Amino acid sequence: MKPLRVLAVADVSPLAVVGGGERVLWEQMRRLARRGHDVRVLCRAARTVPAAPTVREGVEIVEFASTRRSPLRFLRTTVLEARRAAARLLDARDADVLNVYQPLSGYGVLASAAGRRRPALYSFLSPAPLEYRSRRRMTRHHVGGVAGLAGLAALWMTERACLRRAARVHVMSDFSRALLWRLYRIPAERLVHIGGGVDLDRFRPAGDRRVARAELGLALERPLLLTVRNLEARMGLDTLVDAMATLVRHRPDALLLIAGSGSQRPALEERVAALGLDKHVTFLGFVPDTELPRYYQTADVFVLPTRELEGFGLVTAEALACGTPVLGTRVGATPELLEPLDPGLVFEAATAATIAADLLRFLDRMDGDAGAAERLRAACRRHAEARLDWERVVDALEASLVELAAARPARLVPASTCEACDAALARTGLLYAGRRYLRCPRCGARRIGELPSAADALSPYRAHYPHRFPPQRITPARQRMLASVVARIGRLAPTGGLLDVGCGGGHLLAAARARGWRALGADVSHAACVVAGVGAPVVQAGAEALPVRAGALDAVALVNVLDHARRPLAVLREAERVLRPDGVLVVRVPNGVFHAWATGALGRLGPWARWCGLDTYPILHLFAFGPRALRRLVERGGFEVVAVLNSELGGRAPARAVATAAAGALDALSGGRWLVAPSIELYARRRATP
Repeated sequence: MKPLRVLAVADVSPLAVVGGGERVLWEQMRRLARRGHDVRVLCRAARTVPAAPTVREGVEIVEFASTRRSPLRFLRTTVLEARRAAARLLDARDADVLNVYQPLSGYGVLASAAGRRRPALYSFLSPAPLEYRSRRRMTRHHVGGVAGLAGLAALWMTERACLRRAARVHVMSDFSRALLWRLYRIPAERLVHIGGGVDLDRFRPAGDRRVARAELGLALERPLLLTVRNLEARMGLDTLVDAMATLVRHRPDALLLIAGSGSQRPALEERVAALGLDKHVTFLGFVPDTELPRYYQTADVFVLPTRELEGFGLVTAEALACGTPVLGTRVGATPELLEPLDPGLVFEAATAATIAADLLRFLDRMDGDAGAAERLRAACRRHAEARLDWERVVDALEASLVELAAARPARLVPASTCEACDAALARTGLLYAGRRYLRCPRCGARRIGELPSAADALSPYRAHYPHRFPPQRITPARQRMLASVVARIGRLAPTGGLLDVGCGGGHLLAAARARGWRALGADVSHAACVVAGVGAPVVQAGAEALPVRAGALDAVALVNVLDHARRPLAVLREAERVLRPDGVLVVRVPNGVFHAWATGALGRLGPWARWCGLDTYPILHLFAFGPRALRRLVERGGFEVVAVLNSELGGRAPARAVATAAAGALDALSGGRWLVAPSIELYARRRATP
């Protein structure tokens, strides 16, 4: 590989690593330099006076000054000085590619004549306007009132301009991907997903944790909790302190270490004193990078009580690499990091009472089973080695920069054919939550441009099911819908064996049993099977491989399944296999025609609508089938369609009730011919074997 000439541009300096932004910048750039690339970093000075240009571990670091007398002058001078400094650097030695890390200095470079001529990757670590809002009135530069709103708007426009000028945008998590869509309408096809990392050589388990504790002067037997945070409001440390007040009533020997500095330290210390926690909470102050691994190694658990904006969480990666379990709130990217390891490591809620209860449960479990505690610590280390090694991260970053420098064409969606009629799919302007959809010109079926892997498609149902699809919750409207489905099946077939594929909370199974069916269920989620299995036989299985012998069933229900499946035609053919000849199939899906139209209409309302989630009230999954496309798909799967009709309301009541009322009026006017409701149902029979 030919060495790249990389110019990184940032609002933070790697000469003073005090937060996650500086750490990501430095770890990535020094590793690129170690691989033989010519790497320079242009950054705003960490102090009032810029340091002289220096070379550190092969990386040339050039700082520029900015005026901090007022927020307006700060913004203006950062942009202008970055532009001037970049022009000098690029005149002296050209760059093949730019890597921009923050918006102010980044805009100064990307908006310049020199910057526009070079391909750029924008590393979106955190949204600048939301970071500004979260620190409002905490420093003299983060003001409130009208001036604060103006500053927030200026940052939004500046970051938006950077994102539009960059060829690609680097995100560290799905959470960041969603923020980019909501704030700036950046489609997923322009994104490069590269997570954060950890130095596995520096951050590793201690040979003997008791010795490590003794070296730090920490009690050997006390349960030790650790958090490493900037002491700012969004970190949720006040909630953690309140949780400690509850925890110590049950575990009076528990000790919480809080490492870090920030504007909230005096308030937190006052809170600790007021709650009488002086012997249970210790403030360590700023802990240098060289000392951090020892603190991680000694802790029984690392706690991440973040309230908002956790774009990745490098401290989470560092703790896991040291073999220390992490318990964190369901905020930002934390669930993405922890749930693949153990869903139980994510707090049920970000309240003091819940955090205290979950911590107590965790400590009691670890004390009660020393072997399980050691296995979990070993699993944490393996998780970090498999997913979070900085070298793996820089492999992906290097590949992206090489691609940009080579001026290769933008990634194209692979050629695909329609599941329903086998016609070639065409690119469209339809975007839903940042994902672009393809459309079949023959039958109108839609599909996301790039299907997820099998593992990624299953992840929401296996790891996230209890939170994304609570099985115990069902609305009266959905109960009526499921009852009507079972009633219609009964009109087409005598009661017998019925299989509910994707049985969820078991509500359709209950409705079927009430009408005399021998109902059984299948679901990919173990949590769903546990709930649905109360009163009915349920098996954990995918829709493409049902553990049922051929021709054994009288009816199969696919309620809100086909649009989630990676291969809906394969699902239908499996349903055809397990049904007896003339057996009944029912399919219910969101009406793709209705939801595609609604997505387009709401998407034009702008950032406010996206931030409020209005554009996600329509429902589009991996596939979106309208009545015609659904009929063709089912017929292709080996069935004769009996009826296709509007479904009763069964989803998000406030937004869809209006749509359903309008659809009902049109349905009445058309005598039932217009299938325009938010959801449609199809009933079919398996073709008899010739």
